[in-house]
Amino acid sequence: MATQPQKRPASSQSRTPAKRKKKRSPQGFLYAAITLIFVFMVLATVLICLLVGCNEQSTDESYEESFSESSAAESSTPESKPDNSTPEQSEPEESSKEESVVIPVGSTEAYEKYIGVEYKVDMTDYEQYVCPENEKEFVFVVNPKHPLASDFVPENLVKCTYFRETQPSSWSKINATANKALEAFLKEAAYYGFDDITVTSAYRSYNSQASIYQRYFDNDIKQDYVCDTCAEYFDISYFPEKVVKLERCSACKGAFTELDGEKYCESCMSVADTAKVACCAKCGSAVRRPTEAETEKHVLTYSTKPGTSEHQSGLCCDMHNQANSTSAFDNTPEAKWLAANAHRFGFILRYPPNTQHITGIKHESWHFRYVGRTAATEMYEKGLTLDEYCAETEE
Repeated sequence: MATQPQKRPASSQSRTPAKRKKKRSPQGFLYAAITLIFVFMVLATVLICLLVGCNEQSTDESYEESFSESSAAESSTPESKPDNSTPEQSEPEESSKEESVVIPVGSTEAYEKYIGVEYKVDMTDYEQYVCPENEKEFVFVVNPKHPLASDFVPENLVKCTYFRETQPSSWSKINATANKALEAFLKEAAYYGFDDITVTSAYRSYNSQASIYQRYFDNDIKQDYVCDTCAEYFDISYFPEKVVKLERCSACKGAFTELDGEKYCESCMSVADTAKVACCAKCGSAVRRPTEAETEKHVLTYSTKPGTSEHQSGLCCDMHNQANSTSAFDNTPEAKWLAANAHRFGFILRYPPNTQHITGIKHESWHFRYVGRTAATEMYEKGLTLDEYCAETEE
């Protein structure tokens, strides 16, 4: 019997049912999305921080650059170290500042550019005297602390070009270098209309100064007065109006009153005879003659003892257009011009206003001292006296 072929089972029966793919849960997609968003946010945050950082750095650089070039260079050069770059940038500025105050030496044109004023006199023949190579030899102080010997006589003395012939001829000499500088100085003054300024005293010997000082002392102790009430010394030669003649008790010089037609002294407490007495114009008190110590103290404010006078150095001179060297010259146009231009020719106003506490001498608008243009200009610009300048350079 023939074997009949077996029937293939129906596909639904013969195949082992295949495992169905699991469908992803909606929760899985949510987790993935959150993770991607988180990563994106982290990356975005980092990127924003980088961009903001760069922006702030750029802003800081602009801010610093507006105030300091050195700070800008520091910020814009990442490789340079901030601590080292700042001094490197500031050093040239400090150097250029120092160079700007260096006074030109030996060049008229450079000096004119430096001070912003041109000479009206031709300086060709004067430059070497106004600004000498050995300038430091002329820069020294003569005063009670730094006296000159009694036998000291300066070298290279010549007759002063602008000396007033009515003055003693023994005062007419001056150092040759200083004289040439003075010649240029007064030629320049004449250009501006101050053509009547002459020198009344230049070099004075030790003995000559001794005579001058003694004469001042003798005159003042005889003529001057002291007011004990005001505690003032009155130099009658210059300020005669400070002492007046008033009627006072002839016995005690006190004030008085009139009672029943009689003069009754308030000090003596009795009837008094009266007389004209020298009194202080300010307070009315009777004044007295000064003591030797008071007179000496006063005289030393405008004159010096022998050996301590600058005139013995041969480097100074008194010059003006007045009959005498007095404060009457102080506020004249000539005095103001001389004081404002002396440094251009190597001179200084030796005793400026308000410096008596430094120099010991009252303001003298007529007294000029030669020191050379470089030192004179530096003193003028810094507002220093010769005493202060020499003390500064010695330190």
